[in-house]
Amino acid sequence: MYFVTGGSFNGKSMWVKTHFNLKETDTTWISLFSGERIHLDEINFSNSVIVIEGLEYGIRSAILKNDSEVRKSFTILMQTLKQWEEEDPDRRVIWIGSEVGKGIVPMEKLSREWRDMTGWVYQDLSKMSKQVWLVWYGLATSLKG
Repeated sequence: MYFVTGGSFNGKSMWVKTHFNLKETDTTWISLFSGERIHLDEINFSNSVIVIEGLEYGIRSAILKNDSEVRKSFTILMQTLKQWEEEDPDRRVIWIGSEVGKGIVPMEKLSREWRDMTGWVYQDLSKMSKQVWLVWYGLATSLKG
C-alpha cells in the first residue's frame, strides 16, 4: 500500500499518475471529494490498481454522519484493501490525502475533530504503507520506504 500526502492543489494526483505510470484501463480511481463513503461492495476489484483520493473528505463525511467509530472503520477498510493488494504482486492500493493539520488550531469543534481524526487516520495509514511521500508543488519527498 502507498500513501501520498501534501498540500491541496499541489499536484499529488498528477504525481501519482506519472510516478506509477497509471493507465485508465488498469486503474480504479475513487474520489471522495463529494463526501461519499467507500463501500467495499462498490469497488471495481477487476483492475490491478486502486487509487483513493480525497481521503480527508471521506473522514470528514464519516464525522458529519456521526460515525462513532471513524478511526476503526478506516482501519478496517485499509486492512481489507492491504490484504487484497498482498494477494497478487501486480496489485497496488494508493491513497491520496491532503494535509489538514498544519496551521492554527480551529476554534470550531467540528473542524478540530476533523483535523485530529485525519491526523490519526494518516498515522495509521502511514504505518500500514510500504511507501509514503509528501508532495508540494508537484515535487515529492520520500518519508518512508
